Amino acid sequence: MKLILSGLSPETDLHKLRERMGRFGPVRGIEPICEGDPDRPWFIVDLDLPPSAATAVARRIDGIYFHGRFLHASVMLPVGSAS
Repeated sequence: MKLILSGLSPETDLHKLRERMGRFGPVRGIEPICEGDPDRPWFIVDLDLPPSAATAVARRIDGIYFHGRFLHASVMLPVGSAS
């Protein structure tokens, strides 16, 4: 299940982010998205977790203060799912 993370710095170390997110489950990949405002990138983190566990992770880390910024996290819904 994929999480969308925002609020992180453009200088975010992807290796460290993978390491930190790996505490919650296996990380399949991380995709930085820098289009739009380059000072406010967001990251798609693909975790090998079922939807309920991914939602719990997003709720747990949403709003934490990390490296001088507030992190925002949400679950990325699959295409075609009901909202």
